[in-house]
Amino acid sequence: MTIGPTNEELASVLEQMAGLLTKLNEPNPYRLQAYLQAAAMIRDHDEPLVLLYGRGGRDALTELPGIGVSLALHLGQYIENGRAGLHDRLMEAADPVALLASVPGLGDALARRIVRELGVTTLTELERAVNDGRLASLDGFGPRRLEGLRLQLAAILSRAARRRARRVRRDVVRMAAAHTRAEAQAEREAVGTALAVEEAAGAETQHAVVYSLFPPAAA
Repeated sequence: MTIGPTNEELASVLEQMAGLLTKLNEPNPYRLQAYLQAAAMIRDHDEPLVLLYGRGGRDALTELPGIGVSLALHLGQYIENGRAGLHDRLMEAADPVALLASVPGLGDALARRIVRELGVTTLTELERAVNDGRLASLDGFGPRRLEGLRLQLAAILSRAARRRARRVRRDVVRMAAAHTRAEAQAEREAVGTALAVEEAAGAETQHAVVYSLFPPAAA
């Protein structure tokens, strides 16, 4: 069972952040380059970053080429929460429709209506609109959909998200430990096999029959 996002998903998030920064006219081209280079490195990395994070946290991520403290923070947030704060803030500034549409239960069309008709552009404002009845005034938002949105937003914005983060962090650490144990066991088995082969070869050498190249002399 896979716990946490894949390397492909993490790389895609960094690429999305670079795209949002470009849309917001990010003045520092080196920042954009850092995000894109880190995304390419993560996509090609052999080991899941989730395992690295489980073993050593953000410090383990900063040991990767091109991953500084800031990027490690964003990646760690995404591994634990399924979202990164900066990613949401960039989406809020550059494309609030895409931000709202990222909430399960909302698509682009409904998110666009919420932004246009209610002026809601952040997840906090969306949660407020769910609770104060404004969202119920829009067509397409019945009791079941509203309750689903309320639960989704609570998981993203409230203490439930922090509990989920702690649970994911524990699961990631356990998975990393299990992966390390499996690697150690495989290494022990490989060493044992090699020793067995060497011992077998040594036994064959000891029991080898030596034949003379010359026939025995006649009596």
